[in-house]
Amino acid sequence: MALMAATVGASAPSASAQTDTTAVTIPGSPLSVYVGPRGECQSSYLVNGEVAGNFYYGGNQVGDCGFFLAFPEVGAGQPAPLKGKTFGFQGAAGPSLTSVYQAVSQSPVTGAGTEASPYSQTTVFEVVDSEGHKDASVTEVTTYFNGAPQFTSTYTVKNVSTSKIYFRAMYAGDLYVNGNDVGIGVFLGGPPRFIGGQNTGSGVIGGFQEVTPWTSFQEAYWATPFGEVTPTDNGIWHDVENNLEGEKATTFNETIEPMELDNGAGVEWDGFRTTGLEKGTATSFTIINRTQIPSTLKFSPASQTLTQGQTETISATALDTANQPYAGKALRYAVTGANPQSGALTLNSSGQAQISYVGNNPGIDTIQMYVDLGGTGVQTSGDPSGTATVTFLPKPPPPPATPTPNSTYKIQSIHANADGTITIVFVPTQSGAATLEVTVPTGTISRNDASAAKKKKCKKNQIKIKGKCRPKTTVSGRVSATGVGGVPLKLTVKPSSKVKKALKKGRTVTLTATLTYKSALGGTPTVQVFHFKVKPKKKHHH
Repeated sequence: MALMAATVGASAPSASAQTDTTAVTIPGSPLSVYVGPRGECQSSYLVNGEVAGNFYYGGNQVGDCGFFLAFPEVGAGQPAPLKGKTFGFQGAAGPSLTSVYQAVSQSPVTGAGTEASPYSQTTVFEVVDSEGHKDASVTEVTTYFNGAPQFTSTYTVKNVSTSKIYFRAMYAGDLYVNGNDVGIGVFLGGPPRFIGGQNTGSGVIGGFQEVTPWTSFQEAYWATPFGEVTPTDNGIWHDVENNLEGEKATTFNETIEPMELDNGAGVEWDGFRTTGLEKGTATSFTIINRTQIPSTLKFSPASQTLTQGQTETISATALDTANQPYAGKALRYAVTGANPQSGALTLNSSGQAQISYVGNNPGIDTIQMYVDLGGTGVQTSGDPSGTATVTFLPKPPPPPATPTPNSTYKIQSIHANADGTITIVFVPTQSGAATLEVTVPTGTISRNDASAAKKKKCKKNQIKIKGKCRPKTTVSGRVSATGVGGVPLKLTVKPSSKVKKALKKGRTVTLTATLTYKSALGGTPTVQVFHFKVKPKKKHHH
């Protein structure tokens, strides 16, 4: 670069050579901002007690950064001395232009340095062609307020010629982010969009943020490539100096250079390249010159305990120290432990993303994550990062299935004694409640035989005894008990006194035994009915 600087100095054209590069200083904090007489820009931080500029060649003077106007050959009425010329400034190491602005004036700094009353400085310079005609004036207003990681520049271009003028506006610089001449390319998709580079040592990002919409942009090598590097395209100063060759629709190709090298960045506005700016009228271009300092990655929760099979979710937010989001950058993560995996998510416009996955295996997972500011897929010391843990507890066994209610049972024995006692032994399938009820026809145990009603009919299941309607059957006895599944249960019902009397009188008694069993789990009970004829014992005579 020193060789390039010497070459530039030796070949600078005498007719339009730039002699004054004294900067006006905006003494802000944490940035100090410098504006040169032809719009050259610079900003710096204090790094280890020393001033570190963000554009070559650093320090507390103007940098190789600024605003350019390129006038194409085409365009009806385009002043002939402007055709094919690109106007700008002569930098310390580039660009090397044959046409430079003519400095006019620089105002002192005004304002209180607050957001409501920012520092403001105005610089005026002109496009004066080779015939001495003033064709355009450029008024630059630079503003900054304390605490901001950026300053804003608005360039108002006024056509002061006698005809319409056609031009391409550009803003470009040789990056020297946070005092380092090399870096990797960074593009943030926004909105707003950002193009620039990252100092991989400190993690600081420097470049340009969109205000007036760009036609195109690029981050690449700073100048015409040397043999020791193989960038994807010509350097930034090469493209600025040769942007009119072939009347290309755009100068920059919307790419960044992924390898770490001595880099630069540029943007352009092509709206007036074919439509032109009428004489006496003006148009403005605003850009933010930004230096982003990484902050720690904020995420929540830092630790959590879940059950195997559940989904963990970590909400992450990536902001710089000025609370500006790293929108559009990749949040990369790697899970080690019980559920190893890795992935990448794109941070939204608020700089946020959520990492989620299912913990299929029990155990402890460690999630390491970082914001890939350089887009290389490899973490650097300046990338915001963090680590979280998730513990997945083993899934508890499922509760035993509730069995289906089953009220069935198996009869083991049934016995009817001559005295009218009924005994049944059975084995229930499930635990539950049992009832054995024994009934006898009412007429069998009445004092008089039952007779059919002659004048008055009885209801169904009734008979008439002594002129009165009585139930056809009478309960002789009933017993209830609790059963246990698989265990024999014995139920005995003794006869009633009336049954005993009927038997003593020599009557044959018909007994009906109804066995009902219902499972303790519910459901429909099982009912079985048994019929017995009990004859009285014969008397033996001696």
